[in-house]
Amino acid sequence: MRRLLALFTGLVTVAALAVAPPAEAADSPDLRAARVLSPGATTQIEVAARSLSDITKVRAVLRPYLGGSESVPVDDFELVDGTAKDGVWRTTSPVTVAQGRWTADIELTNASMTRVLPRRVMIDNGLDSEITEVAVSPAVVDVDHSQVTFRARLLAENPDGTRTPVAGAPVHVQQPSGQIVTVVTGADGRAEGTADFRVTRDLAVVFNGDFMHRPARSAAVPVAKRRLKTRITLEIKGPLIVGDTVTVTGRLERQDRAGAWAPLAGKQVDLQFDKAIGGDWHTIASPKTDGNGVYSVPVLVTDDGAFDASFGDDPVGLPDDYYDYEWSSANTNDLQVTYRTSITGFGADPEPVGRGDMVTGTGRVLWKHADGRWGDGPDADVYLQFSADKKKWTDAGALLVSGDGRFDIQGRATRDGYWRTVVRGDGYLVVPSTSPTDYVDVRYRTKFLDFNASPEPVVKGRTVTIMGTLFRETTKWARFGKQKVSFYFRPKGSTKWTYMGATTADGMGQFRKGFKASKDGTWRAYYGGASAYVKTFRDDYVDVR
Repeated sequence: MRRLLALFTGLVTVAALAVAPPAEAADSPDLRAARVLSPGATTQIEVAARSLSDITKVRAVLRPYLGGSESVPVDDFELVDGTAKDGVWRTTSPVTVAQGRWTADIELTNASMTRVLPRRVMIDNGLDSEITEVAVSPAVVDVDHSQVTFRARLLAENPDGTRTPVAGAPVHVQQPSGQIVTVVTGADGRAEGTADFRVTRDLAVVFNGDFMHRPARSAAVPVAKRRLKTRITLEIKGPLIVGDTVTVTGRLERQDRAGAWAPLAGKQVDLQFDKAIGGDWHTIASPKTDGNGVYSVPVLVTDDGAFDASFGDDPVGLPDDYYDYEWSSANTNDLQVTYRTSITGFGADPEPVGRGDMVTGTGRVLWKHADGRWGDGPDADVYLQFSADKKKWTDAGALLVSGDGRFDIQGRATRDGYWRTVVRGDGYLVVPSTSPTDYVDVRYRTKFLDFNASPEPVVKGRTVTIMGTLFRETTKWARFGKQKVSFYFRPKGSTKWTYMGATTADGMGQFRKGFKASKDGTWRAYYGGASAYVKTFRDDYVDVR
């Protein structure tokens, strides 16, 4: 029997490393298995191996676990099963080791080479170990306080049942990140260290073992991660005018474990918008908070709808924020947007116009959309206004328009002056706008009274006589004499007027003129107006037989 006396301590990683044979050595012995037949200090070693040529020698070299200068060869292997090319070899006598944990290198020799395979067998005559007195503080962590202090004690169980401290032994804790924190026990077997726990996870203290002591693992101690409360505000600066850009801003804060609120800097906020009609919530911006926890982002105004700013609700895209902080949000109700307007194609007719007659303002209101296009829009009140001096304006008429925005609005003309239309800002739907002006000359009105074309009917070839009286209005209606009156004829079914002649009214404004009747049609008496008077006309249809 053999006895190994040296004692070794330390930490180990057992690796199955082999001395590689030269490339030209095709006949390399192959180790199929190696094992000890009995637990404890005394055991036989058994090796299964094969080779293209006969294995001529099997040998084991015992070494202290974790290495050391001492080594003991074991040479008394004999073939107990199979052949020299593929068989099982076993030591003829047991191997006895001293207190501790030992590994055995296996050497296989054939005609071509000797192959060494390190650390293929362990003879474990070490002491059991135990980790006790495990404590973790604090048991609840958060993003501001993620470090915990752990304490533990490593004891060895002696053969007589007593327990003694294990000094100078490395024990470790694996952090949730995967990194290892290692501390060394003192003379009393106690160790203390700090670890970073950013998520809820169990903490266990681990001893990997050394030459004298077997590995041990403590009971798990739960460490809970608490998410800090957050709060966020939302403010929209500027009027919501379609096509304009407004600033959406707010502040993100978090509450620490003492209850104090403070800015939360460098965090991404999810800003969403929901169109009032036919919309759904979708992200329109992802601003980050500055050092004061303030976020600010320009947003294009497009439609009526609601805004929402939230934080801590993305476990996939922003897992740290999700697990570090509680979700918070701020939102608005549906907000009404306002449209910029423009009045195009405005004109006031007729020009000139008789005093007291109606002026008609025509044109179109356009609304500006988010893409910059001008087109149809919601309702707008359009006012027709008059001014004699372009300074003081008075309303003369009004109309509610929508859709394509086309309008015609009437106002009564009383004097020369300027006409325009305006869309007034209602603080709700539209931004005010004003059309260009149009100057309209107001003249005294004229008219024909006692007008007639006779006889009716008339025989073809006979005379049709057109007669009447021309009046004018100044302060009141009066006869208007000595004015030229022209006559026109439009045959039945035609749209073309033909000049037939003219006459001058007498001093009482009366006129009379005859024409040869040739076909059915309409006769017109026409006064062309003057610098102070508007034109006028009267028609009468005559049937010719």
